[in-house]
Amino acid sequence: MRSTDFSAEAPGRLVPTIAQQLAFVPDALPPKIDLNAIAIPMAEAMQAIGELKGACRRLSNPYILISPLQRREALTSSAMEGTFTTADDLALAEVGIERDHDDSTREVRNYLRALNHSLGMLDELPICHRVITSAHEILLSGLSSARGAQKRPGEYKVDQNWIGGRLIENARFVPPPPQETQTCMNEVEAYINRELDNFPTPLMDLALVHYQLETIHPFADGNGRVGRMLISIMAVKSGLLDLPVLYVSPALEHDKDEYIDLLFAVSARGEWTAWLNFFFKKVVAACQDTVATIDRLIDLQDKYRQLASAAVRSASAISLVDSLFERPAVTVTGAAERLGVTYAAAKKTIDKLEELEILTEVKGIYPKTFIATGVMNAARPEVQEPNTR
Repeated sequence: MRSTDFSAEAPGRLVPTIAQQLAFVPDALPPKIDLNAIAIPMAEAMQAIGELKGACRRLSNPYILISPLQRREALTSSAMEGTFTTADDLALAEVGIERDHDDSTREVRNYLRALNHSLGMLDELPICHRVITSAHEILLSGLSSARGAQKRPGEYKVDQNWIGGRLIENARFVPPPPQETQTCMNEVEAYINRELDNFPTPLMDLALVHYQLETIHPFADGNGRVGRMLISIMAVKSGLLDLPVLYVSPALEHDKDEYIDLLFAVSARGEWTAWLNFFFKKVVAACQDTVATIDRLIDLQDKYRQLASAAVRSASAISLVDSLFERPAVTVTGAAERLGVTYAAAKKTIDKLEELEILTEVKGIYPKTFIATGVMNAARPEVQEPNTR
């Protein structure tokens, strides 16, 4: 990291660290912000959030939206850090089926578990060290030593880390040394839980805290995922949204290089306006995608319900269709448990939904497992929903 990249406007200080290198320690939030320069993009983002909030009220069961959105967020946020799995494998993992003991799928599944655990903690706790470190612990739990077991799950770093470059001498950015990390995170916790006033707004806080966490890089691994997870958590805790439906990773993924460059530009030159306006733009995109997803899911649920109702004179078929929107993979035994019916009755219902092309059997899996591909595709704007008859 070159000290010459950092101007007098940098919102922090350079301090010595290992290998005779320098590290950047950010100032405590909030920074000075030119409100006139961000007013219009911020207003557009608030309008988009309001429209999303209204669209969510059309859902009889919000989990038909929340679960697909969280699944997509887990896949995308993990992929941004080089951890890849498929939507099918993630859906299978959710019902306890793993192919080839796949660490990548387990890690993406952990993202879902960490996100939901953190959201549950908000019933009793503010957003604090415990919430953040618990999310990290779950994110890296149950993995091999190569994936996360040696990354001190749930603990702040004890060794200097860096971003870009195999050696610290070649790093693009070096975050605070370990001895500064606890103080920095104490400041983040205090800022999030301060007594709110008119500035910064809760929406601005999402962008400011995200920058701060990524800059501190408090963990040995998993910082990006925890940081993006925190956006969704803060949106609910602050009251911006009633439900956890704001997930920005898919929008950020399209401009990942710009995203990284803008975070660096804040540290190096204090370019808050560019970062905030970029973030607001991504919030708008995420909200618009989610409103469109709500429409697709409602339409698909109505279509599947009509198909099932016409073909099966049983309430079980409708109940199973509805449950697929929360968890799109199912075994016969799992369906029997979900519906409270016998194995034979569950098999008959699944056979009928497979005949209707609502469910498709996953080949080479035991026990036999079926996936509602259309449900998963409905939550992914980049995938066209297959036709059903």
